[in-house]
Amino acid sequence: MARVERAGAHPAAPEHVEAIVVGSGFGGAVFAARLAQAGVGVVVLERGRRWERGSFPRSPDPADGWLWSIGAGLYDIRWLDKLISVQGAGWGGGSLVYANVFARPFDPSLSGRWPPHLRRDQLDPYSDLAAHMLDVRPVGVDPTTGRVPARTAMVESLVDRMDRVAGTIRPNLAVRFTADPDAVTPNKHGVEQGGCDFGGDCVIGCNRGAKNSLDHNYLAVAERAGAVAVTRAEVIRVEPCDSGYAVTWRDPGDAAAPPVTMTSRHVFLAAGAVGTTELLLRQRDVLGTLPLLSSRLGEEFSGNGDFLMTTTLRSAGDLTRGPTITTTTILDVPEGRTPVWFQVQDGGIPLPLQRLIHASLPLERLRARWSRRRGSRSTHRMALLSMGRDSASGHLVLNRNGNAAVAWDNRREARLYRAESRVGPLLSGMLRTRVHAALSWTLLRRAVTVHNLGGVPADRPGAPGVVDQWGQVHGYPGLFVVDGSTVPGSTGANPSATILAAAERAAEHVARRLTGDPQWRAPEWPDVEAAPVPEDAASREMAHLRARTSGNGIRFRERMTTPRARRTRDPVADLRLTASFPGLDDFLRDDLHTLDVDGTVTIHPIATGRPVRGSLSLFPRDGRHAMRYALEFDDDRGAPWLLTGVKSTRRPGPIARWHGLTRLHWEARPDGGGDRAPYSGFVSITPPRWCRS
Repeated sequence: MARVERAGAHPAAPEHVEAIVVGSGFGGAVFAARLAQAGVGVVVLERGRRWERGSFPRSPDPADGWLWSIGAGLYDIRWLDKLISVQGAGWGGGSLVYANVFARPFDPSLSGRWPPHLRRDQLDPYSDLAAHMLDVRPVGVDPTTGRVPARTAMVESLVDRMDRVAGTIRPNLAVRFTADPDAVTPNKHGVEQGGCDFGGDCVIGCNRGAKNSLDHNYLAVAERAGAVAVTRAEVIRVEPCDSGYAVTWRDPGDAAAPPVTMTSRHVFLAAGAVGTTELLLRQRDVLGTLPLLSSRLGEEFSGNGDFLMTTTLRSAGDLTRGPTITTTTILDVPEGRTPVWFQVQDGGIPLPLQRLIHASLPLERLRARWSRRRGSRSTHRMALLSMGRDSASGHLVLNRNGNAAVAWDNRREARLYRAESRVGPLLSGMLRTRVHAALSWTLLRRAVTVHNLGGVPADRPGAPGVVDQWGQVHGYPGLFVVDGSTVPGSTGANPSATILAAAERAAEHVARRLTGDPQWRAPEWPDVEAAPVPEDAASREMAHLRARTSGNGIRFRERMTTPRARRTRDPVADLRLTASFPGLDDFLRDDLHTLDVDGTVTIHPIATGRPVRGSLSLFPRDGRHAMRYALEFDDDRGAPWLLTGVKSTRRPGPIARWHGLTRLHWEARPDGGGDRAPYSGFVSITPPRWCRS
């Protein structure tokens, strides 16, 4: 096992190696581990530093290790012209600062461009392997309070009021939850970790080491198996040579240090969707070292439909407590004539990040606005993080300075952004608070994405890409792309699970080829069990709800009583009913035009204000009656009864038609027989008082 902490000091790194992995994020970490376990000599080049437990920045000074642009810090924030990209930098890549969510895409929601090798039937076994490696599970109770976080409780209460319980889950999280968070113990990979204390610092680096980031699993496995780790090594050149490829890198924090070159038979690029695509574009268009790269390079770039909002809820408790994300609410809603599928997650905003944002705002006016409208240090502020299926129509190119920029048409995302932005006004009304879109969207109409995907299209039927299904670059044997840049657009979910599973599948294939062993598998397979996928059930429920409610619905109430002027021995009845259907499309497809009915029924002398439920057939296609009712209730003794009735409009003339629609001929019988006699009569809708003389 070897670590090289500076690019220029590399005594442990050989001049030639069988495999070089560029990047240590979700794709690179998998390849580093699996190739090393297969006995392949591996060097991992990571541009960032190692972030040991307790070393993540906490001061509000942007220069204190926060920004990649200032001292090669933790966050690399890129202005890609039409989009703002945020990604992590360091040993472990984006896993150091992601929100821990391990979620699989809902297969029916994926676009037509999705290739077969990335479908769920291919990836699910490898997703289970990745879930085992990261030891994922949903959030539980806070060990310091014995209760779920305030954010979790608030969201679950909110969706209960919205009738969206079936679409809300607690997603699997790559977090080490223990009964004693202060105990530091080895995980299943032998790495010492503390437990989660629900401090909420997931997205700024966990100084307790309770986050199951890649340095605690895959990368530790890789180093134990012999992989050489070289940090502070930013790759700037990849060129074919007699022994494979010559890879040149430099220390991003030391401009005076000379570049270093190493040769390798196989190179695996995993610098992230922006980093990998940008590196390949420079080789083809600037340096000319890889001129055969496909003209499709840069296509199918996606921001995963990310949309950010924030709100402040002073009555909800401390909203910074708990993992950054604890709930996912899936929404499948009509938007115009077609559905829009997206999900909303609660997001804790740690206090150090709030202070950093406040200090980093460029104008005093903006800082004052942040403090006045949202507070600069608020435990009551939370984020709402949406992601959905965008068009993946972005095209990464190099600008005049040789840096990545994306051609991005926000108009193509209008339906998605419009649907996502409607969550704000809805919650504002329910929570009685303001919900704000990110300043970049409010002021500049620039979306912020933390889930960069695409840029290096893979082959799919009828559409050759830059790489094949295993990530090997066409025209350059031995050169592979193995990260999120080969994901062809939005997953509609947090994409880490998809990237990990795709990398596991490809790494298994490559390891078998390099070792000559067609049966080689990751050593952890015997311990892998099928992991729960709560997001699937929620997605199916919401798709079903959307189908039932498409076309908008209707609800109406009616009260029908026995006319007071009637002097007969017929029983006096009073029906107070609410009828509804959730969606017009389903209603029109139904020949009976069925509505759900509930309310109360009074029939003297058997029932007094008893709950009633059933159905109403409204203008059925057979045309025999205008309305047919079938209602069930229990009488005052608790015995079940069935009430049926009809309204008819067969008689000509407006007065006759009015009577036909307002008068119900009904009959009530004991349900299931019995010795009690049936009751019958009619009730009518009484005009409101202002209609009566």
